[in-house]
Amino acid sequence: MSRILVIDDDSGHRLILKSRLTENGHEPVLADSGAKGLVEARAQGFDAFMVAARLGKGIDGYEVCRRLKAMPERAHVPVLLFNDGSAAHDDPARAYEAGCDAYVTKPDLPALETVLRVHLRSKKRLEELSREVHALHEHIKRIQNEDRPRNGDHEGNGRDNGDHGAVLREIAAGRPDGIVVVDSEGTVHFADRGACDLLGGRLEGMHLGDLAPSSGLEAFARDARIEPREGFRFDLPPRKGRLPRSVHAVVVPLLVQPGGEHDVLRVVLFQDAGKRRLAADLLKVPEPTVPRAELGPLLEAAREVYRIDSLVGEGSAMRALRAHVVAAIHDVEPVVLIGERASGLERVARVVHFSGSRSGAFVHARCAARSKDALEADLFGTAKGVSPAAHTDRPGQCHMAQDGTLFLEDVGELPLELQARLLRLLDSGTIQRKGAQRPERLDLRVIASSATPLQELVDEGSFMPELCERIARHTLNVPALIDHREDIEECARFFMSRYGGINRVRDIDADVFELLRGHNWPGSLSELEGVIQTACELAVDGVIGPEHIPRTLRTAGGRGGDELIPKRRASSHGVEGTHAIHDAQGHELRPRPSGLPTTAGRTLDVLEAEPVSFEIYERQALLRAIDESGGDKIAAAKLLGVGKSTLYRKLKQHGIK
Repeated sequence: MSRILVIDDDSGHRLILKSRLTENGHEPVLADSGAKGLVEARAQGFDAFMVAARLGKGIDGYEVCRRLKAMPERAHVPVLLFNDGSAAHDDPARAYEAGCDAYVTKPDLPALETVLRVHLRSKKRLEELSREVHALHEHIKRIQNEDRPRNGDHEGNGRDNGDHGAVLREIAAGRPDGIVVVDSEGTVHFADRGACDLLGGRLEGMHLGDLAPSSGLEAFARDARIEPREGFRFDLPPRKGRLPRSVHAVVVPLLVQPGGEHDVLRVVLFQDAGKRRLAADLLKVPEPTVPRAELGPLLEAAREVYRIDSLVGEGSAMRALRAHVVAAIHDVEPVVLIGERASGLERVARVVHFSGSRSGAFVHARCAARSKDALEADLFGTAKGVSPAAHTDRPGQCHMAQDGTLFLEDVGELPLELQARLLRLLDSGTIQRKGAQRPERLDLRVIASSATPLQELVDEGSFMPELCERIARHTLNVPALIDHREDIEECARFFMSRYGGINRVRDIDADVFELLRGHNWPGSLSELEGVIQTACELAVDGVIGPEHIPRTLRTAGGRGGDELIPKRRASSHGVEGTHAIHDAQGHELRPRPSGLPTTAGRTLDVLEAEPVSFEIYERQALLRAIDESGGDKIAAAKLLGVGKSTLYRKLKQHGIK
């Protein structure tokens, strides 16, 4: 029997709902106002809330729904808003903004009980899943606690109790490295990204026996019928681009569904033993990290931002780059990006990483302007005792990129000795920290960038030919902005969509694109991004105009606008170079040479007593242009060197008819 709280100020309608709910086996509780309903909701437990949208007194149903959803202990309880009177067109939007689970209007009131039944069934299923997840979490904790002595023996007696406790806390709080859901036959129905990365490719429809051949995993999962099974360890053989792995599996059966054993689903959780050991090392790095609860949303946001279509441009150079990036996404070999530093090399590298199936981190390593020793320690890590300050093992950036991507910026600056170590890592999949006694296995992808083609560095003797041959099989040329000038407008609009939202910028004036196309862009794509970001901050009327673009861009093409230069009027005494005490100071407008009619020598009516204000001078320049063009606004726009749309907008802004 489900307990339903009905909040409605119509006594007749409350009785009707009470009768219908009782007939359907529910236990209704009635409240005649929103305030009383909230008191009942806090005092008792309910399976659903039914709230009238238009309560006649006190707070309305939308506010009641909002407050019910704000109660942490009641947030999972479905709230059904119903409107038995005339509904406005925006009522559904208000209802769902308030957080309701369903909104029913007068014509659909007979279906209210059906809607309620559906949400009660969903709530019941959610509670079952919550109990299963809780039970699964307890079993995983029990497994880790049972493995504590074994892990301690494996790591050796040199680890102190504090470090060992930190490792255990990390493992206990850690998530599985992969999850699959299989049926009683061992066929995979669902697999998350981690499982696909661990076992290889898309797994839906495949069989456990094919994913882990000759391991016994299939039989182990099939034998888990009622209680979870744990303690199963197996080895995954090497495959293309991936090293062998040692994996620990836990199988948890879900609730038995009607129809017999063949309907039972099982959840199989995988933990990579090597990744667990690496997690223990990373705990010792005294650097701030992102809270675990935020990692999921941040990764989803990164995968949304660094999509293949974020490489904008329809020119031939950008189309070729996107085609090569798509090919690199589906490969596991190293990639070399050749191009200027400001042309978006890091963005391309992130697109390759986040658009692929790698479940590890993207680690950015800068090779330039670093000493050999510092770079070696940062890249490859150090062992305990290698120096007086090395009190524990310290992982390098290669370790942090396990199952992910290591982006080596300016790889040509890497010393030859470290190039040899990088080559060994790529060839053997092993790495040895400075001062360590034995190597470690790592599985990561390397993406490198260089402003100079690697073959030229090889010819100069600053780069190893063997390493060049190993990593330069997939070379992507990232064009500078000046090399795909036809995409400037699209790139500018892309950056406007990123930075314009917070400033409510919705468009770019056509004259701006003419200025942008006339610039040489020595800073490539990064410079354009900075220009648009600054322009979005300066634009106050929702449109980026030429006045929001830096002066260097406006003057580069001979369109720097009119220059106001102070000019003293002749004194009333006729003496050159002097003036009377009451004489005012004017200004003259000197257009830059551009083939347009000149108006030099005329005096603007701006007095010395006026404050120094851009708006005053701009208004006078507009009035003067209109006067000299005889009221022809097209001619005035040409005289000022601005577009027609900009002129009309400025005239409206200053109230000039």
